[in-house]
Amino acid sequence: MKSIQIEKNKWEKINKIVLRVDNVDLIYKQDLTINFVCGFENISRGRCVLLVKEKNKKQIDNLFIHNDKALMEVNIFLDEKKLDNLLHYISLKRNSSKKIKVTISTTDSLMINQKGDLYVDSETKIKINEINWNIPLL
Repeated sequence: MKSIQIEKNKWEKINKIVLRVDNVDLIYKQDLTINFVCGFENISRGRCVLLVKEKNKKQIDNLFIHNDKALMEVNIFLDEKKLDNLLHYISLKRNSSKKIKVTISTTDSLMINQKGDLYVDSETKIKINEINWNIPLL
């Protein structure tokens, strides 16, 4: 009989989520929305929809984690000039093999185990402190 060691999941706190952009769509109705479909670099499963919109009022950048599906939704609100700049830099991207990376810093910690699984107990909405874009041009 084999001896099987049961390893307890060791959870660690993270305050940064790294996204890999797989697809970008522009949605233009009354206002412009940039829709990024992303995978995770530091979380093992799931997908993320990142929506960038023009800031209208006192909207706060946030992320929402579903507890019933492997989906995270991120809402980023930029002033018109920053939104135009982001569109400009995305349009300069010519190398399709290198993906855009987006690093999101959050106010509250998320929990992941050694396998990179995200701990989700209930639906969670978290404020975003900072977002960094890495857009490879060549």
